[in-house]
Amino acid sequence: MGLFQISTTVRVLLLTSQELRAFTWQDSVLIPTGKFAADEQGQDDFKRYLSSPPDSPLYLVADVIEEDFRLENVAHVLGKDRSALLERKLAQFFRTTEYRSARVQGREESGRRDDQVLFSALTNNEQIAFWVKLILAQKVPLQGILSVPWLMELFAGFQHLDQIPHLLLLNLELQSGLRQTYIQDGRLKFSRVTSLVTARAGSLAETIVSECSHTRQYLERLKLLPRDQPLDIHISVQGEIEEEIGEGLENSALFRFHFHETEIVAAEFGIDPVLENGQGVVFLALMQALRTKGLFNIYGSGSVTRYYRLRQIRRGLIVGTSLFFAVALVIGFSLLADGFKQRGEQKRLEQEAKQLEQQYHALQQNLPENPLPAKAMQNVVESVEKIQRQAVSPMEMMGLVSRALAVCPDIRLQKLDWKLAVVTSGSEAGAEGTAGAGQPVVSEEVAVPALLLAMLGGKTRVVTTFDGIVYPGGGYLNAHQSVIRFITALEQIPGLKVTPLVMPTETSPGSSMKATLDGAAIPAGFTLLLAYPGKP
Repeated sequence: MGLFQISTTVRVLLLTSQELRAFTWQDSVLIPTGKFAADEQGQDDFKRYLSSPPDSPLYLVADVIEEDFRLENVAHVLGKDRSALLERKLAQFFRTTEYRSARVQGREESGRRDDQVLFSALTNNEQIAFWVKLILAQKVPLQGILSVPWLMELFAGFQHLDQIPHLLLLNLELQSGLRQTYIQDGRLKFSRVTSLVTARAGSLAETIVSECSHTRQYLERLKLLPRDQPLDIHISVQGEIEEEIGEGLENSALFRFHFHETEIVAAEFGIDPVLENGQGVVFLALMQALRTKGLFNIYGSGSVTRYYRLRQIRRGLIVGTSLFFAVALVIGFSLLADGFKQRGEQKRLEQEAKQLEQQYHALQQNLPENPLPAKAMQNVVESVEKIQRQAVSPMEMMGLVSRALAVCPDIRLQKLDWKLAVVTSGSEAGAEGTAGAGQPVVSEEVAVPALLLAMLGGKTRVVTTFDGIVYPGGGYLNAHQSVIRFITALEQIPGLKVTPLVMPTETSPGSSMKATLDGAAIPAGFTLLLAYPGKP
């Protein structure tokens, strides 16, 4: 079998009280593959059978008398509580066997609305365990264990008999006997097998009527069948048996008989009607189940089906790994294709860049020779831009002086001389010392290259000479105080430095006094030097 091949082969073991029969379901055909007795020779033959093929799933179908059914109402609970409750009930009813099952079939329509549960078990534990141990010893994936009554439930659905409220299916098997399976509204409730070893050929119909009467009494006692309710009995037999028992089975108020020939049923199912002698309806139900819904597990516990679960896990890992590698390959090819595409795009861009570079060199060769290197040209352009950013005008200084004049109404402007000066360290120190030492060097006294360097270095300052008078004077002392107030107002402007050059009242050794003329007030003049930084 290939690694990714999905097998459609299913092996089926049919267990009866006499022997174990093996079949292989392949290509919609049920093929007999062996018979095994419960002895040493049968064990050896069965082991050899299990070894080939080792990985195809296996079902065990029990067609035995030793099967018990019990209907009980249990409290309606969910989840783990339900599982624990059903497990306790199973241990209470079927303590001696591990092949047991509990299936919830509905709820009561009134009262507490308890769950209606069918408890069933294969009570001959040793007979089942004998073959199961051999299967597990070979680590064969046993998918499930079920019995013929559950196949009959499927068979009723296949024949569209599951809508009958009270249905009793009868099938005659040469090896097992007469099986009666009671189905209520499509759900299995009860099944039993009666041996026909002692029944005479002529009394087969009488035996069927007698056994059906016993079954009806049992169902009435369990309150599954009302006493006045007719029981629909559907019998599936081969044509010659129908002719034998048909005349002895008459409809009554309690029984209504319906016959189904296995050959006709097989044709309706689309199954080859050529069956082995004695196979009957069990094999019809088995093949139809394999063709449609598939078989299922009823009595196999987790320990019994562990190798099948391991097989499924292994197959899941194989499929998952295969999908992972497939996705990885798709992504890898996609990334590889993108890589090739990007590589091609990169080569195209490199080619375009190379062409542009060649065009640049060609244009550069056609241009006249530049007398200055590129670095020198860059420095020149940057210097010009920096000088332009430091351009100043007297308008800013005039605005500052106007604000100070607004608070000193007795100060009148006579003359405003605006110049650009180079500030040296000596002039900066002199600003804080004497007036004569603090005067900066004006631009007229500095060569143009030095002035440009000072502008580039940010060492220029706007210097303004302010000539004014105090009017009315009111005396030189009052005029002197007015000028002091004006100087104080100017110094409130950030960055503006004021140096008095001429004051109304001179206190220096070389100063001279002036008198009034005929008592008239003579305007007091003064001169101030204003130094203000240029633009950065």
